[in-house]
Amino acid sequence: MFPLSEQQVSQAWRDTWDIAESRYGFPHVTFHDLRHVATTRLSKLLTNVLELSAVTGHRSIQTLKRYYNPDAEELAAKLG
Repeated sequence: MFPLSEQQVSQAWRDTWDIAESRYGFPHVTFHDLRHVATTRLSKLLTNVLELSAVTGHRSIQTLKRYYNPDAEELAAKLG
């Protein structure tokens, strides 16, 4: 999709966050942090776990469970 190597993308990611951290005081954020947030937000739109795993690319439900952390209020609301 992009004419960049994996190493170039990784370096660009590190450079961007180094700048954001030094200039604006942003904490260090990893790809997995963003994946966690995105998966949790997507889980509110896609209630079917198989659809959620297809969108996020998780191959196993066990791995998906690491990223998906609903709060107790959301689960209680779904139960009625």
